[in-house]
Amino acid sequence: MPLSRRDFLKLGALVTASAALSSCAPVYRRLAGDLPAVPWTTLSANDFTALNRLTFGPRVEERARFAEIGLQAYIEEQLDFDAINDFDCDLQLNPFKTLTMAANELEAISNQLFENYDREKVPDELRQATLVRQLYSKRQLHEVMVEFWNDHFNIFVEKGNCFYLKTVDDLDVIRKFAMGSFRDLVWASAHSPAMMVYLDNQANEKSHPNENYARELMELHTLGVDGGYTQQDVMELARCLTGWNVKEHFWLGDFVFKEDLHDTGTKNILGLTIQPSGIKEAEQVIEYLVTHPSAAHFIATKLTRRFIADDPPQVIVEKAAQTFIKTNGDIRSVLRVILLDGLPLAQPKYKRPANFVLSALRMLNVETDGAALHESLLRM
Repeated sequence: MPLSRRDFLKLGALVTASAALSSCAPVYRRLAGDLPAVPWTTLSANDFTALNRLTFGPRVEERARFAEIGLQAYIEEQLDFDAINDFDCDLQLNPFKTLTMAANELEAISNQLFENYDREKVPDELRQATLVRQLYSKRQLHEVMVEFWNDHFNIFVEKGNCFYLKTVDDLDVIRKFAMGSFRDLVWASAHSPAMMVYLDNQANEKSHPNENYARELMELHTLGVDGGYTQQDVMELARCLTGWNVKEHFWLGDFVFKEDLHDTGTKNILGLTIQPSGIKEAEQVIEYLVTHPSAAHFIATKLTRRFIADDPPQVIVEKAAQTFIKTNGDIRSVLRVILLDGLPLAQPKYKRPANFVLSALRMLNVETDGAALHESLLRM
């Protein structure tokens, strides 16, 4: 009997998920249950595309909710993620005790000062908890944005103390501001010990300036590679950032400004003259960067590419950029424009392999604690 295109896609997802399913044992699995029965024909192809962009793949309950309230109301509901009851997902996160620990506690665990803990426990729990949230959180758009900003403010967890500092960064920077103000997000990232360590700002001092973080702050975090800055601007920003560092000992993992390491000379960046003022120098530049038109266009382009098309429609990009400027970088407002105006124009996009597997598992309503799934994804 010939298969319809819909049946073929469903079969493909089943086959793709089989390897991951096998790794989920002996944790709970549910391929059917007390979830609303929504026929596949209820939603159009455009509706499925929209749901796939707003989630890590639509589960049965997402399809039911979307069919009930429609695209616009669904977007507004997801934008107001704090109002969504996510108790069931929170319950599944209870075993991951390191997620909310302070940096000095995580450092002690990572150095095996506590019984029954080892160095890999902290990053492993963060990875597993991330998978659990992506699979089961009802706040799907928030989780999509957490992934987006984790990519944007990338930190390699295996570098130095990042293997435990990233857990603090995930909670206090990315998750806290993923749907808030871009200014607050960049500000928090700039003060993140994990970011300081990853991009070597700990080694940035007046006698030996280190440009790593200054360059990434301009090129990857705010203005973009074509944002209108020069190598001299990068060097001057690095001078402003001298002395931005991380506390040690009991206060390990807290941000600190070390005035004795700071370059006290006058700096010139993007046409601005920065007078000597200690920590306020870099703060002044960061404020300028997050409100710069290049930042608005850069972020609008990246978000439109993520949700709409690899070749983002310029009409949507420009409207989103203008919204970014008018709202002082309010991420929710920018997303609202992109999603409401852009999703009807959405073009086919390839999913990352891990996201493709997640989508298949969500479609099948599989249950896992994330541990074996994480190991399977690493083997792929």
